Amino acid sequence: MRGWHEDLDAVLDAVTSCPGVDPHAVHCIGFSAGGAVAAKEASYHPEVKSLLMVASPADFSEILPKDPDVLRRHFLGLGLIRDESFPGDLDAWYRGFLETNPARWLPFVHPRPVGIVHGSGDETVPVRHGHLLYGAAWEPKRLFVLEQAGHQLRKDPRIVGIIADWLREVA
Repeated sequence: MRGWHEDLDAVLDAVTSCPGVDPHAVHCIGFSAGGAVAAKEASYHPEVKSLLMVASPADFSEILPKDPDVLRRHFLGLGLIRDESFPGDLDAWYRGFLETNPARWLPFVHPRPVGIVHGSGDETVPVRHGHLLYGAAWEPKRLFVLEQAGHQLRKDPRIVGIIADWLREVA
């Protein structure tokens, strides 16, 4: 997770200093764990105009297996980890997930808008997490619950309209 934070931090720094880009017109949209990372980074980057979290966990400790090696093997099976020797420090890697608690960072995004999108049928991150994130965010905020939608909302055709409407609303 530390690497994801560093990557997004570097992207935000590069984009906001890019000639021709209004540094105060940058919006963060993150899916699943990417939304959790985006919450923390948006809290540190006041130039981020809005945050939209899609199918993101409120607390990784509630959805991850208690054994770090079980998670590592699961990610290997999914192809999210391709190097058998990764991570070098299994416990530190696992703690990185547990320490990325987006509900903790959402109040610091205020007064910028926060949107939470979650599927009612999310099998990976229960919809309750969307409600927890919504409760942690300060106004202005919106919660979108997509009926019958699972975790991979990037494959749900309704998400394109939600993102477009969100960006029009907060622009």
